[in-house]
Amino acid sequence: MSLNRTTVKKRRNKINVILMSVMFFFHIFLGTEASAKPVFNGSKVDQYMEKAMERLGIPGASIGIVKGDKIIYLKGYGVAGPEQAPVTPQTPFVLGSTSKSITALATMQLVDEGKVKLDAPVQTYLPWFRLADEEASAKITVKDLLHQTSGISTYEGRATLVSDDIPIDDFIRRMKSVPLAQPVGSMYQYSNLNYDILGGIIQKASQQPYGDYVREHIFKPLNMRHSTAYVEEAKGYGLATGHQTIFGFVVPTKQLNHTGGVPDGSLISSAEDMSNYLIAQMNGGRFSNRVVLSEASVNQMHKPAVSTGDDTFYGMGWGIKGNIIEHSGATENSSSYLMMDGEYGVVLLFNSIDYMVSYDQIVLGIKEVLHGGEPSVDELPNFKATYLIVDLILLILVALYILSLRSLFKWRNKYKVTRLGSIISITLLLLLNILVPLGILVGIPKFLVPWPVALVFLPGITHFLLIFSLLLLVVGIIKAVNLARFVVRSPKQGNGNHV
Repeated sequence: MSLNRTTVKKRRNKINVILMSVMFFFHIFLGTEASAKPVFNGSKVDQYMEKAMERLGIPGASIGIVKGDKIIYLKGYGVAGPEQAPVTPQTPFVLGSTSKSITALATMQLVDEGKVKLDAPVQTYLPWFRLADEEASAKITVKDLLHQTSGISTYEGRATLVSDDIPIDDFIRRMKSVPLAQPVGSMYQYSNLNYDILGGIIQKASQQPYGDYVREHIFKPLNMRHSTAYVEEAKGYGLATGHQTIFGFVVPTKQLNHTGGVPDGSLISSAEDMSNYLIAQMNGGRFSNRVVLSEASVNQMHKPAVSTGDDTFYGMGWGIKGNIIEHSGATENSSSYLMMDGEYGVVLLFNSIDYMVSYDQIVLGIKEVLHGGEPSVDELPNFKATYLIVDLILLILVALYILSLRSLFKWRNKYKVTRLGSIISITLLLLLNILVPLGILVGIPKFLVPWPVALVFLPGITHFLLIFSLLLLVVGIIKAVNLARFVVRSPKQGNGNHV
């Protein structure tokens, strides 16, 4: 049977319509999906970083961005130190607590080799290891240290931040007086000491100093040429000078020697090197044609192990929330941030730290740029405004103290004392000159950090608080003596007495 030309033409037209509709469908949906994926824009990263550094008073920074198994962006900003040398992607910075993920990786390498077992007690490798509770000390396992569930408190990990300038083993031996805040394995408590103990285990199991092991088994395979555990070596690579803020002035400061605390927070690396490190973390332990850890062990490091609250978990040297795997780091005068977000990885390094003005939100801005957003630095803390307020408050306190001191020397003709006046004077004396300064002098070392640590990590403000509290207390003692003398004399002198 044959078809006439009209019929054939009609059918061809129908087929063309159908084909065009299908093509249009794919164009709309596939094209929309493709256009939804943002194209990386390095200039937007630059603009955001420069504005963020200005707003937060940061002298120098470096960034590395990884996508898949490739570095797609490296850049240095600002100056590395007083010599005004520019920061480059190769400039090394002291990392802070992002060092913990490297210590965790070293531990898991030894687990893969069968030299360390996660469920083995610490005393299997360090028989002399003791905390204040000897019985509990024997129960702490390698896994407890990695997951931050040993029972050692956050406070104890902070308390030794200015006394860890001794070899790792000696530092661990000093922990014999450290109490446990919680039963072993019962809950998460972030503590630097956990990772310092891991450093000791690494040394024992590998028969190498911690710094040598990390250099040979992590830094070299990952081509991390400007990374080290040793400060003197890092100076040869152009180590960035750390900075701190003192009453709103950003100044270079000397970093203490943290030999015993290197595994928890004093490794040194550059943005370029840490980008290589992120590639290995994001690709099952592989970097180029090298493998530094099995894929199973990498996955175990990134696996949520213990809740830290707000749908956030801790793995092994990493914090996990949803598909974000991250860790921040801070020393007395430098800071860092590592983040893995799907196919992207970001490393941020800063040669400054400000505990009054947080830098943590910068990485969120970079994340927004990577996903096609336009972050505003107005969402970041305002460095100048913050210290304007802080300094103004401190000046008001100084002025009030001077007035109080002036009145102290004129107590004889200040005012005629009444019963109500005496009650008010005693109340103010107890509150302002006794309870407040004692609360500061005792409360800070009891609940936050010991005074030597506070003075190093937050100079200026803590120096003011310490001196101001002592002066208030001295004035309070003098006032109390004068008040006592008046009370003793008042029955003899009648209503004409003055203080």
